[in-house]
Amino acid sequence: MSDHDPLLGLVDDLMALELPAGLDGVIIEVEADGFAVSVTRRRNGADASRPTLDAATDGAEKTQRVHATTVGIFNAGREWTAGDEVKRGDVLGGIQSLGHIAEISAPADGEIREVLVAGGAPVEYGQPLFVIALR
Repeated sequence: MSDHDPLLGLVDDLMALELPAGLDGVIIEVEADGFAVSVTRRRNGADASRPTLDAATDGAEKTQRVHATTVGIFNAGREWTAGDEVKRGDVLGGIQSLGHIAEISAPADGEIREVLVAGGAPVEYGQPLFVIALR
């Protein structure tokens, strides 16, 4: 573990983990104490162009989390609920911080599976806001 920063030490530890036999890659997500870390590990020769998704198996529904890009107060663009359709680039909301609003957009076409943060709630950098089922 890194002596300088516990978060960097956690990333170092996650990168050092051995991949189980038969897996060409694995996504490890850790969320705790106001921060989130996501590490993608691939074996040598694995297809690097394959998107990193929350679903680890081919038969499972493929989802993607939308994370906060800054610290501030999250304001939803509208009242989102599970099942709402979104298109890539649709504005899901914004994060107000120091008089500036950072727009949060849908990264892909899909359907909202989970709304993880209510409008008006404070958010931290990297905090998951939505889960989108990809099309």
